[in-house]
Amino acid sequence: MIHSKLIIKIVIIFSFLVTSAFTPNPKYITASDDYHIVKKGDTLYSISKKYALTVEALKRINNLTSDKILIGQKIYIREKKTAQQYYVTQREIPKCGYHLVKKGETLYRISKMYGISLEELMEFNQLTSYTIKAGEKIWVKKTSGKTVKTKSAKKEPAEKKSTSKTKYHIVQKGENLYRIAMKYDLSIYELKRYNNLASSQIEVGKKLYLTPQKVSTKKYTKTPSKISADFKKYDLIWPVQGTITSPFGMRDGKPHKGLDIAASVGTPIKSVLDGEVAYTGWQRGYGNVIILKHDNGLMTVYAHNKENSVVKGNKVKKGEKIACIGLTGNTTGSHLHFEVRLDGRAMDPQKFLP
Repeated sequence: MIHSKLIIKIVIIFSFLVTSAFTPNPKYITASDDYHIVKKGDTLYSISKKYALTVEALKRINNLTSDKILIGQKIYIREKKTAQQYYVTQREIPKCGYHLVKKGETLYRISKMYGISLEELMEFNQLTSYTIKAGEKIWVKKTSGKTVKTKSAKKEPAEKKSTSKTKYHIVQKGENLYRIAMKYDLSIYELKRYNNLASSQIEVGKKLYLTPQKVSTKKYTKTPSKISADFKKYDLIWPVQGTITSPFGMRDGKPHKGLDIAASVGTPIKSVLDGEVAYTGWQRGYGNVIILKHDNGLMTVYAHNKENSVVKGNKVKKGEKIACIGLTGNTTGSHLHFEVRLDGRAMDPQKFLP
C-alpha cells in the first residue's frame, strides 16, 4: 500500500516537471543582440524602425513571405551566419546571361556566386519574393546591347534582331515573355516596364514595345490656357527624375490614381512642396508609403519606396529628400507611384508639374 502511494506521488511529480519543461509558452527567452522577441503590439514596421532596418530587409533575413508575425517569435536583425553562405565559389557570369537554379540554391547564394547584390537580382528578374525553385532561370547580368548567344539562338538565328530598328514585337502562338526577351537581348524586367505589365501573362497578337515609351504631357491637358495656369500656381517640383511609365487615368479597365515614374533603386525622392508628414508606413499593394499635407487643401502621396526618411509629424521643405526609390509592394519595376490630391480628390499630377 505504501509502495503504491509512493509510485503515485512520483508519477504526479514527474508529470508536473515534464509539462513545465515543455510548455509551448515559456516564461522567458534569453535576450540577444542578434534577434528581437515579438511582443504584443509589435509589427514588422515598428521593429524595422527600432533597429534602423527596412521591412524588406527583415523579411529577407528571416525568410518571411508575409508581414504576419506572432508574439514570442524571434525576428533576427542580423544575417544568420551559415557555412553554406560563406563558402561560395566565385564564378564568371555565363555568356547566356542567366543562372539555372539547382536544388537547394537560394537567391542569396546566387548573389554571392556572381558578386551581385540581392537588390540587383530582384530588379533584373522582377521578383516580388525571395523564393526560387529548381529549374528556374535567374538573370545575372544587365543587357548591354550585344547579342546573347545561346543554344536555342543557334537553332533559330533569324530570331535575333536589333532593337534599334524594331520598335515593337507582335506576340505569336507559343511565345512567352522569356523567349521574346531573349530574342531582342532584353530582360523580362525591361519588357514588363516598357509595356506596363503586371504579370508575365501575354496574349497572341499583343503588341509589345521594345523601348521605353515617352508620354506627352500635352495629351492630358484639355484646356492648357486656363486649367494649366490654375494648377501651376501651386508651384510643385518633380519628386524624382525618371521616365513616365504609366500616366494618370484608366489602366487595364481600372482607375490609376497617380503617375508612375521609373528610376533606379536608391534614387532620392524629394518633397514637391513645403509640408507636414501626415502618414508614413506600410500599406498593402503600395509598400512603403509617405503622405504629405500641404497648404490649400493639397496632399501628395509617394509609394513603393525602398525606405522612408521621415516620420509622422515631421515638417519638410520643398526639395528635401524624404525617401528613395524601391520595389516594395506590388510593382513590376523600381519606380515611384506619385499622387496629388486636392480636397481629397485624386488629380492628374502632370497638370501640377512644370
